[in-house]
Amino acid sequence: MRAEQSRAEQSRADNIDILKVICAFLIVCIHVPFPGRVGAYFTSLTRIAVPIFFMITGYFYSDTVARHKEKQQIKKIFCLVVEANILFFVWNIALDILRRDSIVTYVRSIFTGRNILEFLVLNESPLAGHLWYLGAILYVLVIVLLMDKFNCRKILYYLTPVLLIVDLMFGKYSLLIFHREFLYILVRNFLCVGIPYFCIGNLIREKQCSEKWNGETLRLLIFVFAITSLAERFVLENAGLNATRDHYISTTFLAICLFVYTLKSNWHNKELAVIGRKYSTWLYIIHPIFITVFAMITGKLGIKSIYKYVAPIVVYFATLIFLIVLQKFKIAIRRK
Repeated sequence: MRAEQSRAEQSRADNIDILKVICAFLIVCIHVPFPGRVGAYFTSLTRIAVPIFFMITGYFYSDTVARHKEKQQIKKIFCLVVEANILFFVWNIALDILRRDSIVTYVRSIFTGRNILEFLVLNESPLAGHLWYLGAILYVLVIVLLMDKFNCRKILYYLTPVLLIVDLMFGKYSLLIFHREFLYILVRNFLCVGIPYFCIGNLIREKQCSEKWNGETLRLLIFVFAITSLAERFVLENAGLNATRDHYISTTFLAICLFVYTLKSNWHNKELAVIGRKYSTWLYIIHPIFITVFAMITGKLGIKSIYKYVAPIVVYFATLIFLIVLQKFKIAIRRK
């Protein structure tokens, strides 16, 4: 019985690692989207990727607690935040040198009071916008650890629907409700995205949702919420109310259904699971560098009009191949 349970848990873990591979590609599609209206509508579906990454952390948090590795996990994420920001600080300076821009002007523009405040309060890195996720997950883990010390994590569960509604009100539906847009980083942070989706992932594990849902039902729901996501964009866009924050009502339900469906599936692809486990985090971190590099190369070669149709695929695989080669290089150096 225990052996069967262990195999089932390993299968779920492998499936989630495969889901990381898919979500990493969807994130690349957000930052370098396919062109045209088809690309714009597809981007609406890709918005499930970051919520799913938060849900994955929440889903496995019970294991972290069981092994008493909460502080170790926080330390690991903190190191990632520092490393990633240093990397993009160096990268941005290298670009300035290449473009013959003023490095001093760039450094001064980075270390302003507003940038520091946004970084500390709203997880917005002035060095690379996508790094907000790392800061957000760090804050979430610290908050959950503190709430657990006082045995009041349930407060976060009760806050989850409220925070999701706040995200919609001041984000995608702000033009409809308030007739104005708000700065998207006010809701795209640890509070309105990180905490609710972490809690959803944690509740899926605790309530064993994957055991209660039928696979066919989940497939149907995934299709329905994909269609309603596209419909939301269509209606808002045609009404002139499509705010910048690209996170819809259906996004939450689509992310949940896909996540639970992943837990129930039997994909059995060890190679993809390894890729998701080893490389998805750093693929998320460094792919914007490859976006910039390929944009510069294709611009000089005069093939941007062709490249844009395959840009997400090229960036994704180029980043992945670079990480695999780098990993093999590190292993070879250690052996020597």
